[in-house]
Amino acid sequence: MNDAGPQWMVETRDLTRIYGDGEQIFALNGVNLMVSPGELVTVMGPSGSGKSTLLNMIGALDRPTRGQVFVDGKNLAAIKNYDDFRGRTIGFVFQLHNLLPTLTARENIEVPMQGYAGRAERKRRSEELMVLVGLQDRMHHLPNQLSGGQRQRVAVARALANNPPLVLADEPTGSLDTTAGGELMDLLHQINQSQGTTFLVVTHDISVARQTNRVVVMCDGKILREDLIGSAFEEDLKMWRFSQLGQKIVSGSEEDLDLISVDTDQLETLRQFLKKAESVGSV
Repeated sequence: MNDAGPQWMVETRDLTRIYGDGEQIFALNGVNLMVSPGELVTVMGPSGSGKSTLLNMIGALDRPTRGQVFVDGKNLAAIKNYDDFRGRTIGFVFQLHNLLPTLTARENIEVPMQGYAGRAERKRRSEELMVLVGLQDRMHHLPNQLSGGQRQRVAVARALANNPPLVLADEPTGSLDTTAGGELMDLLHQINQSQGTTFLVVTHDISVARQTNRVVVMCDGKILREDLIGSAFEEDLKMWRFSQLGQKIVSGSEEDLDLISVDTDQLETLRQFLKKAESVGSV
């Protein structure tokens, strides 16, 4: 008997989603993505690139036009009860917390556990999760008595209610300021490390992406590239390499570099240094 678990927590094969009866719009066009158990991965790209559609497919909220999706080793096409599968396997965090306004923070966390655990277990688990997200002193507060960052922390706790192996987060920091957004990503990273939960996070924010293990870049329904996230120095180096100045230095356009007070040897050394940044962290 093999107890090693699935090789991939998420796997998509030629995943395609087409909308429209007349002119066809490829929201996803042959996407092949693999996410290992315990990874913390971000998906980036411009609006309309297919990021949220990809999350909907993986979360069994929509069905593909063609292709396959596997979550925790299970082919979603073979699932008979999607609600039960999502309840046990996948947690969701959205840009807006979607908390029920008449329930306390702890009671909101209990909602996904209805039908899966008894009253005593729901109370125990919700209190445990409030401690995990650092809000043990806010258990009996209503959502309107919490800050935006605190409400989103409750949403994270709710996503973890049934201890799912996978959490999908669509722009979880989108409605937060920089400080609260950074704190939320620190929390996700902490949970990822301590609980082993796999996270797939959609974001527009490069600072959010830099706090994860890997970045998947999408455009026009396809994956353009994947980058491993390195040290802060490596990430700054890559950003400089692909900046306007970095591209001019690497391209060798001497006429564009009149304002740089370095001699020819120094410029060539800098050029070679920046070229190396192209391969840093590439998958």
